[in-house]
Amino acid sequence: MVDTTIGSFTDYSSSYAGFCVAEVLDNIGDTVAVGRTTDVAGELALSGKTMTAATIEVQLATITSDRPRRDPAIQQSLDTNSFPTATLRVDRSERPANDSHRRRHLHVMAQGTLTIHGVSQPVEVVLQERLVGGVIVVVGSADLMFSDYGVTMPRAPIVLSVADRGSIEFHLFFSRA
Repeated sequence: MVDTTIGSFTDYSSSYAGFCVAEVLDNIGDTVAVGRTTDVAGELALSGKTMTAATIEVQLATITSDRPRRDPAIQQSLDTNSFPTATLRVDRSERPANDSHRRRHLHVMAQGTLTIHGVSQPVEVVLQERLVGGVIVVVGSADLMFSDYGVTMPRAPIVLSVADRGSIEFHLFFSRA
């Protein structure tokens, strides 16, 4: 199960999930909007050292960004009142043939389903897994088109544009329940 007691959100050493998206701001120019939350739950199943399945649920209403003024627009775009959670279900994962068990980080390609804004789409996630003192650390990301999930990008006077393409990311610690 996701262990939320490890690390600190202030230095990004805890379990978290979020997004990154390019934007252009008036009088600032190109920048990357980053939003994250530690309000993450989930479980994973292992067969030996191979992850066979995982479910990660993110509470979207608790996402905060690197610029607090944008947080209400994020909540509005994600319509967190109607769709408070996002879910990633991993159904299959495989280690690339050239990856060695001797490496400290195990690189894995995982396939599953991502649900955001009430819309579910197949997704491929790039993962790095590592066992550290009985805790499984999983870091991952996936590219996506927000419009594929019915998410409308926010508008504001300072925001000249927000890309439709972005990525989700997560950094999770799993401990035995």
